[in-house]
Amino acid sequence: MEKTNKRKEILITGGLGFIGSTLARKYANEGHKVTIVSRSDKKKTNISDIEKEVTITLKDIRDIGMDDVAGKDYIFHFAGTVDNYAVKEGNPYEDININCTGTVALLEACKNYNKEARIMLASTFFVNGNPTKLPVTPESPCNPLALYPATKLAAEHFFHIYNKVSGLDTLVARFTNVFGPYEQGDNRKKAGFNFLINQALRGEEIKLYNNGDFVRDYIYVDDVVDACRVIAEKGKTNETYYIGRGEFIKFRKLIDIIASIIPDTKVIGVNPPEFHKAVGIANFVADVSPIKELGWAPKVSLEEGILRTINFYRSAQKRL
Repeated sequence: MEKTNKRKEILITGGLGFIGSTLARKYANEGHKVTIVSRSDKKKTNISDIEKEVTITLKDIRDIGMDDVAGKDYIFHFAGTVDNYAVKEGNPYEDININCTGTVALLEACKNYNKEARIMLASTFFVNGNPTKLPVTPESPCNPLALYPATKLAAEHFFHIYNKVSGLDTLVARFTNVFGPYEQGDNRKKAGFNFLINQALRGEEIKLYNNGDFVRDYIYVDDVVDACRVIAEKGKTNETYYIGRGEFIKFRKLIDIIASIIPDTKVIGVNPPEFHKAVGIANFVADVSPIKELGWAPKVSLEEGILRTINFYRSAQKRL
């Protein structure tokens, strides 16, 4: 990625979360002006090392306005729901309120107060559902299996519409499976791989759906935020990019890497629950050649990324 000497003004909605906080850290450490909009400060520990270098605004994304977007060069829209379970747990409107209404609120604010900003939506590979052909491209069919990806896909359409109708400089990035430090380690609903790493660290038995006999496109978080920055700087307006490694890797291999680092890791194959069967994705690999053409490539191997993640959680356990 080409470095710029110009100090950028960056807005990251949902910037206290896993990926958003990692992106904030990258920009802040380079001297850029970073503002985070977050509904809650519960994850403030994610930026404890750069807290004095960023501006944090506690605000629901649906209330975003002129003061938040004015003057920003890049806006990264990470605010959103993060798993498929809201509909199962009786709160289906959460996905709609945050992913749809919140996205329109951001786009309206940009239309009215900063049409020059480059705005990137953080979307998900879940919008594709279970693909019939791999690797997946932006032209592949989208068949979301739950409200979370359905509303993320709607948000993508909102971005495209505001580009065509209002001339906003919008981009979409669909993330594959992202893992790494600062992600929740105790939430099996999202970040399942990080959850399994913590199970191994606690000496608990890992219950592996279908014995890990499926292909997924896992990628380390630092490579993801580097890709976001490349897209912001070099991506084509109104394009959709997949961010992943683009490699056919069996999930079982990732578990075997964990076991090679954490002695006595216990693994047992189990059948997934019915809800997971209904909304889960079996095999997935993305075509990442378009973003590689912009000059990006993953730098952190899966082995190194898993080791870094394990060491992060080990250090966190020692601090408790």
